[in-house]
Amino acid sequence: MDKGIHVLGLGNLGKYVAYALMRRRAHFPPVTLMFHRTSLLADWKNADRSIRCTDKTHQGNLATEETRVEGFRVELLDDAAAAGNKELGAHQPDVTIGSKSPIKHLIVATKTYATTAALTPIKDRLSKDSNVLFLQNGMGVTDEVSDALFPDPETRPTYWAGVCHAGVYSTSPFSIVHAGRGPLMVGAVGNRSRKPQDAPPLGSTNALLAQLSMAEMLETNILSGAIMQPQLTKLVINSIINPLTAIFNCKNGQVFESREAKDLFHHLLEEAGAIVRALLPELEEAFSDESLGSLVQHVAKQTAKNTSSMLQDVQAGRRTEIDYINGYLISQGKRLGLPHKRHAAVYGMIKQLEVENRECPIRGA
Repeated sequence: MDKGIHVLGLGNLGKYVAYALMRRRAHFPPVTLMFHRTSLLADWKNADRSIRCTDKTHQGNLATEETRVEGFRVELLDDAAAAGNKELGAHQPDVTIGSKSPIKHLIVATKTYATTAALTPIKDRLSKDSNVLFLQNGMGVTDEVSDALFPDPETRPTYWAGVCHAGVYSTSPFSIVHAGRGPLMVGAVGNRSRKPQDAPPLGSTNALLAQLSMAEMLETNILSGAIMQPQLTKLVINSIINPLTAIFNCKNGQVFESREAKDLFHHLLEEAGAIVRALLPELEEAFSDESLGSLVQHVAKQTAKNTSSMLQDVQAGRRTEIDYINGYLISQGKRLGLPHKRHAAVYGMIKQLEVENRECPIRGA
């Protein structure tokens, strides 16, 4: 089984991690980019079969730096190949079409709602010996994947999850801007069927974790246990900043400027805090309303000039990830018998915006 890393989902984070891994690959197999549509082959050719990154994280008077990394492998997935013309990739170097070879290490960076569908064409290439890292917003997707694709815990791949604190955005299909530094936190995933395992220590034989750790740009922090605490922390942040920026059509730094937005912030925080404290009662102090509220405001300030991913999706007439952010809190609130009506109200507002802007997107707003 190939010890190289496959990347499924080439949005901001998928490109960022693939780029960071290939920057220092002196002794490792290449990273394989998995294309789910044939049009990406033309985009890949136009990008000189490379990923470009503009680094804006330098301090002082240092100029921004753009570098390109090449040497990737490319796979066109079966469904994409069947829907298009296989000859598109036939004369391109390092392009494989409809591979059936096993996958040892997979990073999933698709939109949460597209995860199960994206994994379906390659599920038979994954086994209990595979490692799958979910690098996505929100929570709940791993249970969906298990139910739909890997119901038997004895043959299921090992799941990991990553919480990325770097600021990254795309400027073209294969170009990104690294706008802010921040660590990638990786830990084992627990679910209904299997308790989380301890993460192997750095330098262990787990090639996925070792390679992530050696990619300096990622600032990877391998957690010794499950990753639920950082996941829930980021979930609370996203459940407030993302929908409020979409509802009030503003940058992150403007999200608490109006009285209405401030009122919603406090109500959302109160509900989310009670839910996450119930999920991890041993961390009640870290999940206090005061601690979480300060963190939300800190992130809004640090990313003041950013347009949240949810607002970008609304403006472009795309589906948002609200089901796996506020929707996850709503489902847990119902299960635990805790208040969640404000999150439900915000959820409804975002769903309405999805419908309105799908009919008439405000691109470039």
